[in-house]
Amino acid sequence: MIGQLKRKLIGVGIGVISLAAVYFYWQHVTGERDAYQAEAEHQRNRAEILIEHQQLQRQRIETLSNALAERERTLKTIDDDIGASTGALEPLGEQDAKAGDWLDSDLPDGVVDWVRELQRSDNANAMQQSRGAGTSHE
Repeated sequence: MIGQLKRKLIGVGIGVISLAAVYFYWQHVTGERDAYQAEAEHQRNRAEILIEHQQLQRQRIETLSNALAERERTLKTIDDDIGASTGALEPLGEQDAKAGDWLDSDLPDGVVDWVRELQRSDNANAMQQSRGAGTSHE
């Protein structure tokens, strides 16, 4: 009888130990599963953040590309304007050179004084017109 009781106690002890081992193993597996699920959720959140960042970068690149294209158009317009102005000013430079040569030539003093007086009166008229225009706009 004591032998039988010992066998039963040993059987119950092994059963309890087996149940405890299964319980702890189950806890371990459940804990790992929860950890993996938490890591997967963390990675999903990180992926969403990276996707949003990538979309923001694409928008910035598009904005910069548009700004650069607009800048190129503006620079092209300015370049065309400068080219047109330069083309228009070249004949004036030639005329000024001819006028300078003429003024530097041996002319009677009366003609040289007369041309200088015309230049002074043109400058004075221009200044009066600019002053008059300035007061009329106020």
